[in-house]
Amino acid sequence: MRYETKAAERWSSPVRAAMLALLITGAAIYAAAAPAFSAEMADPTKPDPSIEGAPNEASGEDLYQRGFYPEAMAEWKRAVEVNKDPGAAFRLAEEYFDAKVVERDIPAVVEYLTFGAKGGEMRAQLDLAALYDRGIGVPQDIELAALWYDAAAKQGHPSAQYNVGTMYEDGAGVEQDIARAYMYYQLAIEGGFSRLATPALERLSETMAPADIKKASLMVRSFEAQTREESAEEVAALLEARGEGE
Repeated sequence: MRYETKAAERWSSPVRAAMLALLITGAAIYAAAAPAFSAEMADPTKPDPSIEGAPNEASGEDLYQRGFYPEAMAEWKRAVEVNKDPGAAFRLAEEYFDAKVVERDIPAVVEYLTFGAKGGEMRAQLDLAALYDRGIGVPQDIELAALWYDAAAKQGHPSAQYNVGTMYEDGAGVEQDIARAYMYYQLAIEGGFSRLATPALERLSETMAPADIKKASLMVRSFEAQTREESAEEVAALLEARGEGE
């Protein structure tokens, strides 16, 4: 059974409200000390102009954390449309799935997760994999689930490493590869995802020859996480090979 998780944690409403109060108080103190305060920042519904690369995920998050949810959604949409920001696409998908500030919209979730995943955003890759794994909003496709779990795992996402490890162990959606399953379980443990990965590794180790464990251990030591850009390039080639490239 593969583990599914949301990669970005939410602040609770009370914490967000308290943070907003602190921001308002801080702004008042700053305004009193500096009458020449920037006119740009005088409008709290605008993102902090010091955020580089806006519109992007960070500029939308700045608005979101201050409680300006429609403005944050609009900022993330501009980030996707103008700057092709995969992180902003992931955040939009989260909001359309969680339905805390907008109505749930599964087609939009799929659209934005796909955009983010193709852009190399490992959080989007993980969540898109989970959709294909379970057939939520898309036809169930274990091979595509494995592709996206593996993409996130190659970037070092620990729960994705556990997930795709189970698939390599079972030969589900990929050719069975016990050594690779061992590698991903060990990497997941090192990345902090030990609750499920540790018993999985212990169980798998009992069935492996010492030579195979040595081979897998060498794979662990030689592992180098891909960058977002490298991931985007690789998945584009993989999707094209499946006849699903743009």
